[in-house]
Amino acid sequence: MKVSSLLPITRWARSYDKEWLRPDIIAGITVGAFTIPEAMAYVSLAGLPPEIGLYSAMIALLVYMIFGTSKQLSIGPTSTISILVGSTIGSLMAVNTGQYFMMASLVAVMVGILALISWALRLGFIIKFISKTVLTGFLAGLALYIASGQLPTLLGIPGGSGTFFNRMYYLFMHINQVNPATLIIGIGGILFLILATKKFPKLPNTLFLVLGSIAVVTLANLASLGVKIVGSLPQGLPAMIIPDPALIDINILITLAVTVFLVSYVEGYIFASEYAAKNNYKVDKNQELLALGASNVAVGLFQGLPIGGTLSRTAVADESGAKTQLAGGVSGLVLLLVLVLFTGIFYNLPQAILAAIVLYVIRGLVDIPHFRKIYNFNKIEFTVAVVTLLTVLFIGALEGIVIGVILSVISLLKNMYNPHIAILGRIPGTVQYLDIKRRPEAEIASHTLIVRVDGSQIFLNTENVKNTIIDLVDGKYKDTKLFVLDFEATSFIDYSGIEMLEELVDELKSRGIKVKAANVYGPLRQSIKKTRLEQEIMESKFCLTIDQCIKRWEKEKKE
Repeated sequence: MKVSSLLPITRWARSYDKEWLRPDIIAGITVGAFTIPEAMAYVSLAGLPPEIGLYSAMIALLVYMIFGTSKQLSIGPTSTISILVGSTIGSLMAVNTGQYFMMASLVAVMVGILALISWALRLGFIIKFISKTVLTGFLAGLALYIASGQLPTLLGIPGGSGTFFNRMYYLFMHINQVNPATLIIGIGGILFLILATKKFPKLPNTLFLVLGSIAVVTLANLASLGVKIVGSLPQGLPAMIIPDPALIDINILITLAVTVFLVSYVEGYIFASEYAAKNNYKVDKNQELLALGASNVAVGLFQGLPIGGTLSRTAVADESGAKTQLAGGVSGLVLLLVLVLFTGIFYNLPQAILAAIVLYVIRGLVDIPHFRKIYNFNKIEFTVAVVTLLTVLFIGALEGIVIGVILSVISLLKNMYNPHIAILGRIPGTVQYLDIKRRPEAEIASHTLIVRVDGSQIFLNTENVKNTIIDLVDGKYKDTKLFVLDFEATSFIDYSGIEMLEELVDELKSRGIKVKAANVYGPLRQSIKKTRLEQEIMESKFCLTIDQCIKRWEKEKKE
């Protein structure tokens, strides 16, 4: 394998246009400014101190610059991943704070290893494992769950724990403990973000809010009024650690790591591909696995938590004019500079402002219009989305995504188990044969039954397909003399499907019915050629249309 295929930086760096340098630097500094408050806010969802967010984002951005194929994607801590990690390891018994931090780093390393294994096996197709339906329900449930944890901080109330409903009940029962100064700061922060983003969408408004709130708290000495602040952040770069795998039960570790890996890969790839399409280039889904894996391993070895692609900062990178992955590297250097020289600035940062940033950012995750579209398109998929949402609220984030994926797979298997079987008729004046249920004007020729199975014929559905066809020829179409099986909507058939077809042909022949196959293309034709069905139902080295099958049968009758 060539070095250039492993390290995309060796390709884009060689062809780098000096005209890109200025927009890359501007975009990198801008995204870096956005990243500082967001990363600090997001890691609070995992119960980790703000500096962990800065460590994670800095290392991830620098590593992704080397391995990634997206020119705009910004990676680092995300609300989704943080709450997944926090809600799972937060429920475990950690002996001390250091052990808790180590658990988060261990999950990051495990996520990275899973991504690297998937890259080595070229499993980029796993992007399809979590459907957009499940993701919609999961993100909506996650947003509400996150909100239930951030509202107490916004109001100055000691936070509760447990499920969404436990937290909301706790909040309701302690509403009389609201700290007025904290509430004013928190609500003011949200209003500032709404107005500033609307008026100045391209500016790092979250950074302005953070710096402004620090100034207000410092000058007015609001900490004396009960406003909780971030406090001291350690200055300098993170030291390397080796997380101990014995810290977490292996079953919990694997389940959490697999879930975080799938969510981070799906989200990151979706964001990367959307902006790649917008800017007329392609991202490599397998190379993105390598980039995600290398970034997570590096982050885990330097005291971070799992990372993924972030939509908000990716959008900022694109709007700021990022031309190459260098923009992400510049963002990483901005964070490095802050960690080395400027951590003291954030001492008086009110925690309510971090809660305000999180609540503002996650508001779009409850996508009501998308729910409405899913409902109008397919009621079963809508049910899957709602059940996923409710599972997150009632049980937890990890269980929600697992249940959602299981329901999606069951729904898919159900559709495969009961494929749509259409009876075709000829549209008058044409040689088109369409579903008679959808086109009532379609005509069925005397003594002829034409059937199309919409979907692959595999072990899951062979019995249903066969029984349905036998019921048709023994019932409403008992005068059938010619049976044409249209394979136009069938792309694959397994051995069970072949056996079913052989049995079906034998049963129809015993009833005096001639069987012919139409529209048998490509790999499907090659599969059938390996069996006796080639002579019995195809009868030609050329692919026959439905009309040709009928004309051949009519000619055979005359002979």
